[in-house]
Amino acid sequence: MPPKDVQGALEVVAKYVPASPTDAPVEFVRGLAQAWKKRGGFVAGKPRHSDRYLDELLKLQGTPIRSLTPKLGGRTHVKPADARVLVRLFLFHWEYVGDPHSGEIGARPAEVYKALLCAAEVDGVCSYVADRIAAAGAGARSESETGLALSLPGQDMIDLIATEFQKSTALFTIGAAQILLVPRLELALIGFRNLMQKLWQIDQADDQERILVWTLDLGRQDFDDLESRLRFMNVEALVTRFKALKRFKESDAEARWNWLHSRALIVLHDTRSVRPDVPRLPAFDPHHVLFSAIPPKWAGSSEFLALYGREGQRLPQLTYTVFLRKSAHQSLRQMGVSDDISSSSYGNYELHYFGHALLSADGKREQEARSMKLNEPGRSYVDALGTVFMAASSILGLRGTPAELSIDGMKIDPADAREKLRHHGFLLLRLDEFMKF
Repeated sequence: MPPKDVQGALEVVAKYVPASPTDAPVEFVRGLAQAWKKRGGFVAGKPRHSDRYLDELLKLQGTPIRSLTPKLGGRTHVKPADARVLVRLFLFHWEYVGDPHSGEIGARPAEVYKALLCAAEVDGVCSYVADRIAAAGAGARSESETGLALSLPGQDMIDLIATEFQKSTALFTIGAAQILLVPRLELALIGFRNLMQKLWQIDQADDQERILVWTLDLGRQDFDDLESRLRFMNVEALVTRFKALKRFKESDAEARWNWLHSRALIVLHDTRSVRPDVPRLPAFDPHHVLFSAIPPKWAGSSEFLALYGREGQRLPQLTYTVFLRKSAHQSLRQMGVSDDISSSSYGNYELHYFGHALLSADGKREQEARSMKLNEPGRSYVDALGTVFMAASSILGLRGTPAELSIDGMKIDPADAREKLRHHGFLLLRLDEFMKF
């Protein structure tokens, strides 16, 4: 059942769309698209709200969708991120009140459309539908795709990251063994570009100033130590992908890079830079930032074993993402829902942890990057990641940085966050510094 704050909004939409967003979320999106097209009227005998018109409107909003017509026509699957973008556009551009004789988008869309729901209700419906598609396996697939998805645990990694990022304040990408997972070498650059493009479009759509943090370990930096060589190449792999984003020529490259430069921080552990003169942070351990040791609460869990194997055969792929999200109470308060929420919930956040691995279906050689949610590893990780977030916020200077922070009920001390990390050998690098490192 939808949350109470979403139920009323869905009842309004149900007047136009018969499909259930709970039981058939993909059909709901496609039904909403058909209802939206019918409301556009006609220009010179042709529907104003054609697929071409919709594609132009999406591009104008900075949220283009690949293979738009096949997705709306049911010939390919609708991903959670696609659903979020489409539902948002349809509900905010519901009733056309512009020039009835014009078939072009000649003014700001907000000036020629009336929304069906208020902004908070639109956000709630978007999140609910995207979450339902994610839970169902990222939408409808062809028979071969469906067979593969059903035989693999978890969700598609890119879909999950995009869906969770939209709901989050910060994304931590932690390369405990690998910082990036790609099933084929030819995807090494294009896969990273596509993910950054999605995250950029999500952040630009609502201007929430989300923070992106990559956490890596340089290791011992010893030629005779295999682990040192692997960790160093892991760092260089990320450097190479950022260089490609900056150097390769495409229309969005400069705007996307400027966004990344303003929102991204690299937290690089280098034991040679330890600063013993800086006071030690109580109960702080570099392992709780790096996840270099498997948290005991994860080691025997069914999710961890499904990702990395009962014999640990996929442990060299250890890659995690952690999302810092405003607590449910705080999100409801911002949506104007009081629901007896105490004022003490203001400023509260929560962490959501996910593991990723390359898996292949039985009898198939091709691998997929899959993701599963992991339970909370412990309060020491909350403390460490909260400290990283406060340090990143301070360095990036974003306007929405909270003065006080509480994560999962634990208060995070913002004082000297940068110095505390530097004491433990962490280098805090913006993108230009990291690329020259």
